[in-house]
Amino acid sequence: MKLEISECIEVDTKILIEEYGQLLTESSKKSIIKNNYKFKGDTKDSVIAQLENQFESVKEISKKGRYGGTTFELKGFKGLVEYERENKGGRPSLDWTNELLVIRELINKEVALGQEQEFYRGFTINQLLNKLLGFNKYEIEDIVKYEVQNHDIFTLSGNKEDDYYGLKETVNNLIRNQRYIYVSKIEEEISKTIHKISYLDSNKNKNEISIELYEEYMVFKKEVETKIKAENEKIRDKRSKAYREGLNIKDLPKAKNEHKEIENAVQEKYGFKFAYRLFNVFDSVEKDGEGDISLVIENFYNRIMKNASSSQAKNAITGKINYYEKIFYRLTHSGQYEELMNLIFSQLVGIESKTQKFDAVQEYEKAQAEQSLERYMAEQRLEQEEFYNQDDFIYVDIARILYELENPLTDEECEERYLELFSY
Repeated sequence: MKLEISECIEVDTKILIEEYGQLLTESSKKSIIKNNYKFKGDTKDSVIAQLENQFESVKEISKKGRYGGTTFELKGFKGLVEYERENKGGRPSLDWTNELLVIRELINKEVALGQEQEFYRGFTINQLLNKLLGFNKYEIEDIVKYEVQNHDIFTLSGNKEDDYYGLKETVNNLIRNQRYIYVSKIEEEISKTIHKISYLDSNKNKNEISIELYEEYMVFKKEVETKIKAENEKIRDKRSKAYREGLNIKDLPKAKNEHKEIENAVQEKYGFKFAYRLFNVFDSVEKDGEGDISLVIENFYNRIMKNASSSQAKNAITGKINYYEKIFYRLTHSGQYEELMNLIFSQLVGIESKTQKFDAVQEYEKAQAEQSLERYMAEQRLEQEEFYNQDDFIYVDIARILYELENPLTDEECEERYLELFSY
């Protein structure tokens, strides 16, 4: 149920979960429901902490007797925020008020378009996400391609094709780590409206399918994806091990094209390559203020960089870098992951790169790592020169490239590719 700023309510535990569930984390709600709407362990303390982030005053009222239980008196709603359990440094909760305002404004623009255009088709969650964050997959590809051509850690490796796909995967994985919360916020706001969801397939006529078929397709697609990823991981590990041992990898099986394998499996089972949801919203969303989309983008950038910084800190700088590992590990091992992600995302979202100040020890370690990198690459160029002439050394799916040149993607197919790229 929607709450207005400064609103006061009094709710028992069941109503809190069923009608005001947006105030609590999923883990808290599951714990309470599992225990028949009773609190176990420290769940109550966690719930109170979450509510205190969103109300000026939180009072617990415990009732005894047969119809007893816990009731909360909540005064002065401040706005919906994402709760984060405090760490030793007292980390504050994330405030999503501005993001929600901008999402509502974007939904209202779609409503206006639907009222103006006779043949308005609706929108996908992903299209709204594009407008919210201000970039798309094609911009990612262009920036990644440039960095692979110009950044030392890639120009020294001599394997541009693998580096391009690997760096793009690394960037998209970092986006996926944040994407789920933005998608949940969009879906939450749409759920408050009068709307229609159409489920369409990828065939030329864009046939409408049932929700049951769409849900079955999503489960099947995930199963195939998990299976292919596991198989590819084993294949890559085997090829990598053989390569490190100086063995000929020409006759070893190559990793499968995940996207193509999933498409083929879905096509065989359902008669289409993919399916997607199309939303039509019929009423405007009420807003209690104006949002700032530039602040949305800045917050996204800061969250991405916080994630990158944390990942970098968890990986020690090593003197030896395996240039045929996944890009993420190569970058973190060489101490360049956070720096490169900063460079890429500052271009992607169109804000000035924020450089960090390093102390003397960090500067020394970085310099040592760079020297080790240069030495290691000089050795690798000498030791591996003969492999550069092997036909299968660069893992490029030529068949896929030729197929896509001959069969350009439709707008809907591009949309689905992008959705898969950013899926979590």
